[in-house]
Amino acid sequence: MVMRYMKHVLPNEKYYESPIIDESKLNISNHPKYWKTKLDRHWTYYIPPNIILPKQGWKIHISAVSSEAQHTLEIVSSFLFEQSVFFKYVSSLKELILKNSKYGDRKSSGKFMTIYPFDETQFVFLLDKLHNLLKGTPKGPYILSDKRWLDGNVYFRYGAFKQLYMKDGASKILAIQSPSGEYVPDERSTSYVVPDFIEEPKVVQEMTKEQESKPSSNSEFSNYSIKSALHFSNGGGVYLADHIPSRKEVVLKEGRPGAGLDGIGRDAVERIKHEAKILRILKGLNSVVEYRGLFHEWEHIFLVEENIPGVSLKEWVSSWYPFNRSQDSKAYCERVISIIKQLKIAIIEIHARGIGIGDLQPSNVMITPSNCVKLIDFEASCEDLSVTRHSGLRTPGFTGAENSTREQVDWFAFLRIARYVFLPIGPVQDMSENILKKHDQWILQQFGKEAFKYIKEIEAECRDRSVKAVDSMLSSPEKYFNRRDLSEVVSKLREGIVDDLREDMRLLPGDIRQFESTNDLLNIMTGGFGVVMTLSRTGILPKKAREWALKYSNFEYIDQFDDGLFSGKSGIAGILYEIGMINESKAIYNSISIDLDTEDISLYTGLAGIGLALLSASTLSGFEPLLEKSLAIGCRLETLLERDVSIKPNDHNAIPYGLIDGWSGVSLFFTTLHWITGEEKWLNLSLRAIEKDMNKFVLNDSGLYQLKSDSRTVPQLAGGSTGLGLSMIELRHILKNNIWDEELRAIGMNTIQRCFYSSGLFHGLAGLIVGANAVDIELGLQDEKSYVNKTIETMNLYILGDKNKFYVPGNFNYRLSGDLYSGACGMLLALSEVSLNGFTWLPLPEISMLFPSHNFRNKISDLKGGDSIESSTCSSRIGVRGKKRNEYDE
Repeated sequence: MVMRYMKHVLPNEKYYESPIIDESKLNISNHPKYWKTKLDRHWTYYIPPNIILPKQGWKIHISAVSSEAQHTLEIVSSFLFEQSVFFKYVSSLKELILKNSKYGDRKSSGKFMTIYPFDETQFVFLLDKLHNLLKGTPKGPYILSDKRWLDGNVYFRYGAFKQLYMKDGASKILAIQSPSGEYVPDERSTSYVVPDFIEEPKVVQEMTKEQESKPSSNSEFSNYSIKSALHFSNGGGVYLADHIPSRKEVVLKEGRPGAGLDGIGRDAVERIKHEAKILRILKGLNSVVEYRGLFHEWEHIFLVEENIPGVSLKEWVSSWYPFNRSQDSKAYCERVISIIKQLKIAIIEIHARGIGIGDLQPSNVMITPSNCVKLIDFEASCEDLSVTRHSGLRTPGFTGAENSTREQVDWFAFLRIARYVFLPIGPVQDMSENILKKHDQWILQQFGKEAFKYIKEIEAECRDRSVKAVDSMLSSPEKYFNRRDLSEVVSKLREGIVDDLREDMRLLPGDIRQFESTNDLLNIMTGGFGVVMTLSRTGILPKKAREWALKYSNFEYIDQFDDGLFSGKSGIAGILYEIGMINESKAIYNSISIDLDTEDISLYTGLAGIGLALLSASTLSGFEPLLEKSLAIGCRLETLLERDVSIKPNDHNAIPYGLIDGWSGVSLFFTTLHWITGEEKWLNLSLRAIEKDMNKFVLNDSGLYQLKSDSRTVPQLAGGSTGLGLSMIELRHILKNNIWDEELRAIGMNTIQRCFYSSGLFHGLAGLIVGANAVDIELGLQDEKSYVNKTIETMNLYILGDKNKFYVPGNFNYRLSGDLYSGACGMLLALSEVSLNGFTWLPLPEISMLFPSHNFRNKISDLKGGDSIESSTCSSRIGVRGKKRNEYDE
């Protein structure tokens, strides 16, 4: 579960949406009228007049339990108004609860108020005063990034007061400034860190010395030797440890007070105590983790359990699932049905003792090396099977109807697990239960009658218990699609996009990044300009989309963007050119001032993408001077390649290899520079760049192309082998030989795996359709040998909608997305370019001038039924560029 996404999953909304207006606002009843206030998505700020804060310093945090938040706010704010001290606080009770929830960010947990002292003298003064004011209030969660003042709810650390950033590759890092003026990271980790150039105030040093001098009493914790951390959540850690007296290996499960709140307001300590009670009731069942004890250490509580050798069912499926279609599905089916049968017996035995499990899902089912089942994590369990109240913890995809009894909840989860082991994708079925007909058909095709029959038997048992799913918001097409149905799917996906266009800044709902940045609401990647590009390339641009583009191409919006291809100006400029806004396009291209100090090499936000955009534009009449900027970028990338710079993607979840964030994107840019200029230098650099990514992958024994580092088969367009393959193909057309045939076949094999978690372009199925199609065309594969035919069929697992309009789920499949990155636009472009060489998803004008492998202009004409884009060609070019292109044209 990803909490960032779950915040945007609202009842009866088919897309990710902004959270409902919060009715749990925390307010200050009396404040000076002359103070300024401002709000953002999380904080409310109170700013005293005539105060100019320093850039950085000692800041104070106040922790609070949710029940005391309003009271704490009134006490502290009244004092800070008197002292004219700048502060902010979490705006609502709901936000505070989410912040302190089990899956909240551990680094920010507990931070209810932030106070900005003017200097160190005021900081020291405030520490004592605030501590005394809050004496007697219940302790909030311990703030892991801070040091606590004495023993109350006042914490502190040294850090930035204003948002200062330093660049690290493509990523921006919050920073502070050293005495020399250099920016260094503002450490915001789960431990207290003091910058090297800062000394703690004397009173803090004295407090620390006094605390450390206190004799430590003997504790139960000293009987354990921690070997490793198995898992962390905001509620505490889970540790593998040796019990020293018995010499037995155990698991310690930690509970932090006030932290790790669940859906019914219990903190981790309360849940750990409850879990211990449940495990004592279940003691003796072989299918349940064995209870060994419970003890307190300092303010925390620890549950001691047996250590179960093995992995969770989620990890087991990831390791043993026959993703590769050449793997033996029958052998897997036999093993997994044995596991599911054991799980069924375990549920029956647990229910026989009157216990409802509550949060049954793959991560809480352990599989031993001998394939035996053991259940763990009984924090959400209940001693009454007929109870219908919220269990406190739920996992999307494994939760039934709202009014389900605990018995029904467990049986529903069991049915979903039985399907998950055969089809491990995101919970698209929560939006449309009837898509399970397609899923069942797919399971029958892939795993045979035994798997299908067993699922139907579990379904029958669930019907006997009146088990129900959550209400569906959407339907699913009854037809099972294949390549022959592409025109129908393309037409109805486009219709779904057009029908849902809006008239405000959010042209079409997409990924949750739209709520995190205005740029992400407008850009190519997740925003409206990506929608405009998709619609203009697959038909006539609707009036609503054209008017949107006219409005939001205004300087007041564009000026705030970075220069990136998918994130900013260079991609938007290309699309404006395509839709006939030539002057606006030229103005944006000319406004791009290249940062030749950056180490961001990426296609997404950095030099490779910007270079491609400028190079593409330089082939247009009147845009020729942009070639010089593109060449300058080439020289900078050459330097970075020589230095072998470390790649730091903009997205912390990104894999730093491949086309979007890695050296394959640089290779693609160098290839096009060679194609346009004819200079051998760029061809040599392209080969060197792609080899850097190829060195991260290896052909395995089953014919797949996988990462060397952790043996994962990462097929995605972003960070995976598909993007790498697209760069290989462009180089092959320059080299005119069959280099990398074996690798491309392996990449093709990657694209026809049995399933993929999501359907998006960058991290899911749509990108693999692009890759499979490119490999087919490059290697001349057709019919039974075709990769794309098989990959296309996989879309049946995701396509939602009715007879006239189709949709696809976004990241994690919790809700729909319409954007290029994760949603319908990406899928539409991927399906539209089947049988055609192309990069229709790249926001570059006149791609036919840029890549040797395809004729983009003709494709656009085909897609539009002859309505081609008007633009000039490079036919009048003279010199090396024209000569070189003629050499290669056949």
